[in-house]
Amino acid sequence: MDEISVYKYIEFLIFMLYLIFIFLSIQIWMMWKDIDKDEWRSIVDESFLKKNLILIFSATIFFIIHEFLESTTIPYVLVIFEFFEVLALVSLVGLFYFWYNALKPYVHKVPPVIMVSLRKSY
Repeated sequence: MDEISVYKYIEFLIFMLYLIFIFLSIQIWMMWKDIDKDEWRSIVDESFLKKNLILIFSATIFFIIHEFLESTTIPYVLVIFEFFEVLALVSLVGLFYFWYNALKPYVHKVPPVIMVSLRKSY
């Protein structure tokens, strides 16, 4: 396989990761308004914050490496710097998935509204 073929597959993977990232961010945003904030604060401890910081730090480092490699002339640089973009996006998707799983048990579900028929009975 040549460099361009591998690049196309990596770009497809990046597109899928962006879609997952957008989906999870919308889910978290929609869940956030239904959460009792006082009850949820009990989960935020040192371990939770460490995991968040590690994922954010790794995504940042991978994006920085991606940008530095973009201007170099080493062989197969196209594949290499796109690989670091994939790693950064995997870190961000992992972060959002971690948040999604942390918030999910604290959502207070609203019972569905029962539709009442407005038809007159004759």
